[in-house]
Amino acid sequence: MFRFTPEEVRLEHWTERLFVADDATARATKTALEAHFLAEWNDDIEGTMETMDPEAPFQRIPALGIEVRGPEAVRGYYLQRFSSWPGPAMDRFDRATVVPDLVIVEGRLRASGDAAVAALSGPAVIVVEFRDGLILGETIHAAPAPR
Repeated sequence: MFRFTPEEVRLEHWTERLFVADDATARATKTALEAHFLAEWNDDIEGTMETMDPEAPFQRIPALGIEVRGPEAVRGYYLQRFSSWPGPAMDRFDRATVVPDLVIVEGRLRASGDAAVAALSGPAVIVVEFRDGLILGETIHAAPAPR
């Protein structure tokens, strides 16, 4: 099984259009996101959860009606994702913007798994919110492909 290294998850390797605000909190936010990528993309549930807010994490994919809240629900979401949609959700990022406590990633989802998830392959924006240096939650904005 392929394993990502800390160097391989750096945002600089995923986009040529990276903006990081000239701010200590923004730089810490970037580092926190990369730690999350390392754990998530290596299917490490404990490491992934360590990067998440322990009290009120969330995951949302409005196009699929997915909205999970709370540590146990988010853990379940990731365990399901690891089995049906492993690794990065995008092959590359068109653009990534990092400001204090927020990251916006634009690109094309490489969705697989069940038909509903696979239908999301295409343009998407992922908004990652942070609180106290941890990921509060992610919202994936994507439109299902026309049938």
